[in-house]
Amino acid sequence: MFKKIMNAVAVVEKYLLAITMSVTLAFTFANVIGRFVFNHSLAFADELVIALFVLVSLMGAAMCARENDGLIGLALISSRLTGGKKTAQKLFSSIVSILYCAMLTWQGFIRTLSSLSQGEHTFVMHLPRWIFWSFIPVCGICLILHFIENLADFLEARK
Repeated sequence: MFKKIMNAVAVVEKYLLAITMSVTLAFTFANVIGRFVFNHSLAFADELVIALFVLVSLMGAAMCARENDGLIGLALISSRLTGGKKTAQKLFSSIVSILYCAMLTWQGFIRTLSSLSQGEHTFVMHLPRWIFWSFIPVCGICLILHFIENLADFLEARK
C-alpha cells in the first residue's frame, strides 16, 4: 500500500517539476530577452525564479532520494561493504538523512508560520511570503518519505 501511495506521490512530483522547470525557463528566457533587447529587466521574474529554484532543488533531491544512489554521495567505502555491514551502513545513513530532513522540515514549517503570522510579502510581487516558505516543509516531507521508501526497498531486496 505504501509503495502505491509513493508511486502516486512520485507522479505528482514529476509533473510539478516539469511545470516548475518550464515556468522557470520561460521567465528566465523572457528576462534575458528583456535585458538585451529592450534594456529592461523583469524584476518580478528574478524574484519568482529564485523562489521556484528552491522548489526545484528540493523536489529534485526528493526524486533522487527515491532512487538507489540517486543523490551524490561518496560510495568509496559503502560500495565495498557486504552483508550485515552494508545493511548497517545503509540503515545508519538513512536514519541520519531522515533526521536531517526532519529538522529541515521543522525549521521550514516554523519559518512558514512566522511569515504567515507577520504578514510578510515579497518585495516586488507583493505575494504572501509564506507561500514560498511553504516549499521547504512540503519538499522536506517528500524527502523523508522517499528516504523511508528507499530504505524499505533496500531491506526488502536484502531478504
